[in-house]
Amino acid sequence: MAEGLAAIGLAGNIIQFISFSFVLVSKTKELHQSGSGALAKNVDLSIIAQDIRSFHSRLASNGHSPMRLFDTARRCDAIAGELLDAVTKLQHKHGPASGNAPTRWQSFRRALKSLWGEAHVEELKARLSALRDQVTMHLVSDTK
Repeated sequence: MAEGLAAIGLAGNIIQFISFSFVLVSKTKELHQSGSGALAKNVDLSIIAQDIRSFHSRLASNGHSPMRLFDTARRCDAIAGELLDAVTKLQHKHGPASGNAPTRWQSFRRALKSLWGEAHVEELKARLSALRDQVTMHLVSDTK
């Protein structure tokens, strides 16, 4: 009985390792072939975070926004800044534009770092999404 459970556990570990390896190789390939030195999802996250920061700047310069909306937007701006920092750390320092294309080893290391930092990025995305919903609620309630 114990041998059967050990075999099932071993099989589960092997499958998990193969799955992790597949994702790692896929991300390494994507990073190595990307023109920006970043994963496509991280480029998208950068654009979203920059757009949120721009919204906060416009809201701050308006001066006529309700305080609760401004406070929520300020918190969004802070989290968007954290998200930008996290995504920037996952990019290659020397991209193809500088003439130094990343080596496969560098791409592998960035992909591994990306997988390790994925939980932090996902947590920031979730927090930003909740705050975005709050901003939307304030904007809708203030227009009525």
